[in-house]
Amino acid sequence: MRLDDPVNARMMNRRHFLLTTAGAAVAAQLGAADSRPPRILLRSSWQVVNIGDVAHTPGVLALLEKHIPDAEVMLWASQDLSEEVAAMEHKRFPKLRIVKGTIRADGTASNKELGEAIAWADFLLHGSGPSLVAAKDVAAFVKHTGKPFGVYGITHGSFQSGDDKEILNQAKFVFFRDSFSLEKAKADGVKCPVMEFAPDGAFACDLRDDAKATAFLKADGLEEGKFLCCLSRLRYTPY
Repeated sequence: MRLDDPVNARMMNRRHFLLTTAGAAVAAQLGAADSRPPRILLRSSWQVVNIGDVAHTPGVLALLEKHIPDAEVMLWASQDLSEEVAAMEHKRFPKLRIVKGTIRADGTASNKELGEAIAWADFLLHGSGPSLVAAKDVAAFVKHTGKPFGVYGITHGSFQSGDDKEILNQAKFVFFRDSFSLEKAKADGVKCPVMEFAPDGAFACDLRDDAKATAFLKADGLEEGKFLCCLSRLRYTPY
């Protein structure tokens, strides 16, 4: 992308504005009762079998780091998060703590670490995904804690979406990753204080593996700036 092109420059400025607005919406909900840093529990990391899902979590973490730098963030990941991907995230975010598990019907957590994370958190943030992926976890969190939550960068109305209206109506904000989802949500009667478009968190991912990338370029005879990279639309994951 050429930043000296007026169209590209407007796109970049618009994206910066939208991301800043989303960050402000999160920050507005995090007025802690005392002087300690705000605490965000990020529910993300749905799976690790495609480039988009791997990028969701580090992308949203990078956005939080940039726009709410004083916040403490803990990741509530799905079981699919592998040790390899966790190590990659820890390299970029060395202070990141990761928990897994579920909230039982009686409101107790399935393990001690998750229970402590839920008690610790001021705010639950549902990360980017093809739907409100962790709808059950969000609903249980709200029911048993009464703490606020928000949603960043999801699709609404996809084949994976359930009847999420009741949950989304309780959110402090919902940012959709495409304008069609935003209009669909409005048509479905979803109403919360802030409903806007914002880019999928994957666009903010800044993780790099220069050693593997350099080896790949060398093995395939590719010279920097002299090849085209095309990513096919493999929307459906292997299983």
